[in-house]
Amino acid sequence: MKKKASVAIALLAVLAVTSCSSAKDEPQVKNVIYLIGDGMGFGAVTSLLLAEDSVTGFEQAPVIGLNETCSANNYVTDSPAGGTALAAGVRTRNGYCGLDPEGNRLTTILHKAQAMGKKTGIVVNTTLTEATPAAFYAGVTSRGMTYEIAEQFTVSGVDVAIGSGLDHFISRPDSLDLTATLIDKGYDVYLNWSAVLNTPSDKFIGILPMADVHRQESGRKEAGAAAGHEVCLAARLASASEDAGASDLSEPTVYLQKASAKALETLSRDNDNGYFLMIESALIDGYGHNNDSEGMIAEMKEFDALLRQLVAYVDQHPETLLVVTADHETGGTWLNYTGYEVGGSSPVTMSYSTRGHSGVVVPIFAYGEGAEAFAGVMKNTDIPKKIEQLMK
Repeated sequence: MKKKASVAIALLAVLAVTSCSSAKDEPQVKNVIYLIGDGMGFGAVTSLLLAEDSVTGFEQAPVIGLNETCSANNYVTDSPAGGTALAAGVRTRNGYCGLDPEGNRLTTILHKAQAMGKKTGIVVNTTLTEATPAAFYAGVTSRGMTYEIAEQFTVSGVDVAIGSGLDHFISRPDSLDLTATLIDKGYDVYLNWSAVLNTPSDKFIGILPMADVHRQESGRKEAGAAAGHEVCLAARLASASEDAGASDLSEPTVYLQKASAKALETLSRDNDNGYFLMIESALIDGYGHNNDSEGMIAEMKEFDALLRQLVAYVDQHPETLLVVTADHETGGTWLNYTGYEVGGSSPVTMSYSTRGHSGVVVPIFAYGEGAEAFAGVMKNTDIPKKIEQLMK
């Protein structure tokens, strides 16, 4: 009996040690940074790696996976359905945003972070009502329902949001001024870049001129779309040359870096519960639609500057997870054999098979606490589920 009891005690001791070891090794993800490159497939990443001599942020990611981007009804997703999969872990019909295929409202990873007591934020270099950000807080059957999306934004509960698209909040057919609604809900609302950068507020919305949030250059190609499809906002912006409304302090080439840093500073201030921040670089998609190699490379360099900044941030902030992926690939972007020589004078020029989206898998890069969970091949719907499992 004593021998059996001794064995039992020994087994319990082993189990206790194993349990303690497992608990100790379990990832403790307090903060999540979810970086989405709209339309960013392997071709876009390739364009950066070949055009950039220094070590990129992608090369610093210790974990790489593959993201299968289908929607519920098509092998090739659109942005609303792609964003919904990344936000809510459910595949929906093309066109739907924040709804399941039957039209039911979905609970997103942003909502779940809020339910855990975490602060939440959104930073985009497009309108706050565009498809990808909207997928995290709204539920509509069409991305074109921008006035409804803006109204739903006012009850999103996000602590910090920075982007563009003021007209959807104030120039409305119902004559509502949703900036006043936001102020009534306790937000500070800013309409210029300087105010956003300098605010001490813990709860604010920055709705800036588009020229402040994305560089607009002359000489770009005409905005494009796949046959039978409308030209999307990203493609129009990627071909725009106007800078109307830009402030004297406008810094569009570093906007995402500075806006993200401001959001992180605000969300982490006096915060024991952590935060969830979604950042979207939307115009990679536009250059893919326009089959514009020069614009694509410039945009990817800006994306990489942000990525390297975020990697450095995670290094300084334990318990933070950085997940980087795309909602879909745009342009069928590849580098074909052309006879170009490495180190030669010819610039990197990508080849394109479409002016629309493609259905190829896109990369996942993960860094920081819990990054190992994102290695391998997975569906787009798996990513927010893994984030939810890791968040503490």
